[in-house]
Parts: sequence; C-alpha cells; structure tokens
Amino acid sequence: MTAPQPGLAHVACAVCGAEDARVRWETLLDDPTQTPLEAVFRCTNTRYGRFGRIVQCRRCGLLYRDPQEADLLDAYAAAVDDDYLREWQARRSTFQRSLRQLSRYAHPPGDLLDVGCSTGFFLRVAAEAGWHAVGLEPSRWAVEQARSDGLEVYEGVLGDSPIAGRSFDVVTLWDVLEHVRDPREVLQAAWGALRPGGVLGLTTMDVGSLVARLLGPRWPHLMRMHLWYFRRRHILALLREDGFEEIAIRGHVRVLSAGYLASRLSFASARVGRLVGRAVDALGLSERLVPIALGDLIAVYARKPGEPAGTA
Repeated sequence: MTAPQPGLAHVACAVCGAEDARVRWETLLDDPTQTPLEAVFRCTNTRYGRFGRIVQCRRCGLLYRDPQEADLLDAYAAAVDDDYLREWQARRSTFQRSLRQLSRYAHPPGDLLDVGCSTGFFLRVAAEAGWHAVGLEPSRWAVEQARSDGLEVYEGVLGDSPIAGRSFDVVTLWDVLEHVRDPREVLQAAWGALRPGGVLGLTTMDVGSLVARLLGPRWPHLMRMHLWYFRRRHILALLREDGFEEIAIRGHVRVLSAGYLASRLSFASARVGRLVGRAVDALGLSERLVPIALGDLIAVYARKPGEPAGTA
C-alpha cells in the first residue's frame, strides 16, 4: 500500500493480526482545515461516503479502515455534539429496549459500567430500573453534560481511568467496539472489570448482513469514525479467545425521531433528505419515534465464567 497521509498510520487486522489486506473501497477524506477531526468523530455527524480506505483481511475476512488516525483519542476528547442531546426521547427508547434484552442475561440489578456512555442517557435508563450505573467517556464535553445531571461519569477510556481496580456485575459497550483503536484490548479490559459470572453487553454493526452486502460502498455505516466492520464470526472469535462463555447474538433495534431520520437520508441524496425533512416538519411528525431494524445492527451478550457473589 502507499504511504499514509500525515496524521494517519497503517494498522493490522484487529481479529487475527495479519497485515495482508486488499483494498475494497476508497474515497477521499474531508479536508481537516475545513472539517476538524472532532466534528468527524462526533456521534451524530453526517459525513457519509467520506470514509477513506477500507480494506479486507486476506486471512480472516475482517473489513477495516487502513490507515487510521494517529490522534484518534484526542479527537474524541474534543468532540462536542449538541444534536445528541436533542435525541433524548429516541435514545431513551433504544436504551430501554437494550436494557430489557440485557436483563435476560444479567439479573438482578447490581453494579453496571457503561463504557463510552456519552452524556449518560443509558445510565439514566439503567438507574431508573434499579442499577447502580457508572459511566466512562473520553469526550470532556459529554462528561460535563452527564455530571450536570448528577450522574457518576469519569473521563477516560477502559483500562486507563479513575475506575481502574473497580469491578462490576455488567459492562456495556453500546456502539463502541467499532470506534476504538484496539478492540481486543478493550474486550480484555472489560473482562478484567467484570466480576465472576458478570455479563458483557455490546452492540455493533454486522457487515455480513443482507442490507450491508446489497448496498456495498453505499451502506451508510461506512463512515470515517467506524474503524472496524465485524461479521458475527469475528465477534465470536474475539470473545471466545478472551474466555467469555454463553455468547448470544440478537438483532438490535435503534429508535430515531422522524426528523433525525430524515436528516440522515442525505447519504442517499441531499435533495431527497431535504424534501423528506420538509414533509416531516409540515406534518408535525418530527418528534415521532421510528424503530429501525434492518438486520445490520447486532447486540451481543457474553458471560465471564464463575459464580456471582452470594450464589454459591
């Protein structure tokens, strides 16, 4: 491969470690003088179709961005995302669904750590259900927002934070694994933060899904902030190598407001997005909640072996 641009570095496959990959798709990246990294790496950005180079590992088939940003954590630390706050009701509905699904594997409520918690929406939902919920988040802005709501949230990343040494009954990684420099390292840190018998819950994209395969390079989840594109077998391999058991994979439903969804249609056509947005506004449907279940998002639950305290 050609030498990476300044600020980018080549990476190996996160699943098997191989450095033998072929280019699948490639697009231009945004000019950093026009679109700073912290804007690209905020949760609600709309920079579809500007993902750089995506390659496929010749050994295990993982798709991933290569090269990747060398200062990735700095970009997340500086990210500000006011649009995220406006989606509270939709995200609350999403997280309520996630918590109900999680509760099939982890019960009764105990100590929970939400990694990459943003402004703490899931923490609020979990606390309402009786969990003692703690959050970890790299964005300084998001941490301040969460703390202003009285939530226990710490700035940092898993394995290198003020909560190092604490243990939990549940660790959640909602839409996190595809964003991190080293997914294997994060899963190992999650293992270390779990008590015996504890449960890991995560959501991510499934690049092997029918919709992802049909859309190819126009799949909207192909974005610069997404570094790794897992198939189910890749997630299973990573979890099993770390010693997790009772692994279950379920479909994940994401709830969006109609207004927010209309604004995201720009990935297909900017004109279509504007027309749909105007129609939604005119009909007074902007706040209507819309469940999205296309089969390209998955939820994964796995257990750390051992007996939870008090069950022996």
